[in-house]
Amino acid sequence: MKERLKLPHSSEIELVRHYGGPVSHAALDPSCSTFRVPGLEGLIGFRVVGGCAVALGDPICAPEQREQLADAFAAHCASNGWSILYAAATSPWQAHARERGYGSIEFADLLMADPRHDPEAGPKARHLRQNLNHIRRLGVAVREYPGETAPDAQREAEAEAACERWLASRRGPQMYLGRPRLFADRPGRRWFIAERAGEVIGVLSLLRAGGSECRRLINLVFSTLGAPSHTSELLVVSALRALREEGVDCVGLGIGPRRELGRIEGFGGGSEFLARQLYRWAAGMMHLHGKTVFWEKYGVTRREALYLLFQPPRLGIRELVALFRTFHFSVM
Repeated sequence: MKERLKLPHSSEIELVRHYGGPVSHAALDPSCSTFRVPGLEGLIGFRVVGGCAVALGDPICAPEQREQLADAFAAHCASNGWSILYAAATSPWQAHARERGYGSIEFADLLMADPRHDPEAGPKARHLRQNLNHIRRLGVAVREYPGETAPDAQREAEAEAACERWLASRRGPQMYLGRPRLFADRPGRRWFIAERAGEVIGVLSLLRAGGSECRRLINLVFSTLGAPSHTSELLVVSALRALREEGVDCVGLGIGPRRELGRIEGFGGGSEFLARQLYRWAAGMMHLHGKTVFWEKYGVTRREALYLLFQPPRLGIRELVALFRTFHFSVM
């Protein structure tokens, strides 16, 4: 049994780190609103988009308080005339929501790995080893940056500048949950920085996510335009090695979109057909499953289904606009 937080109205960062799941960290973004109830130890982070309140992941609280917090949130939304959309909800929360009449769409998985299994070991990892050995010979090195205990303003400025270069270089269709906030909300975060010849060329961010079975989650990894190929892979295996040396047995690698939508429940036939067609179009145009393929090379050991939940259970213009804006859909 997980230890309960002792403060009845803990800080938002404490709540997210203690009870948060795969996308709960997005609730700490200043662009989000926060719903809390006096006397309850929890919160729901959400954005209102065109009359739809989009909650980011499950309610962030102890499991036994989720229904009470969610019911209060639903009443708050109803009083404002908002429909509700939970983005990237987990299976336990989907089961509760279905009992409350929500429609659900299974669209992705939280991908999990066991860091004790070295992804560079064994005959199946031969290609990965070759790629990593090549960029190591090119002088790329990854080091953990102790930003929570020993912050370095110059190093962080270099990492932020690398992030800006990466963002500026992105082209084509885009989908993402929010703009990276590399060094915000420091408690419960770790950073791994890739550099070559003294230049920062990539960053990986690792979060504590106590509400997830893994309790640790890679929430961001990038390498700049011009960085040697497979720099991102070196960042990932370096973070996994650090966790392996600490005896950690589970880490969330990220959200893996599916090739096709899974179960769709609670909708009419027209809405289900529309959802499958739109997802097929978006997945093909944006190569969404490619993200899943990237993570699978690190030895995915478990998958936990993630859902979109709708109340009322409909897929109209308002809901589609809310989805596109929540995931910052764009064609660049």
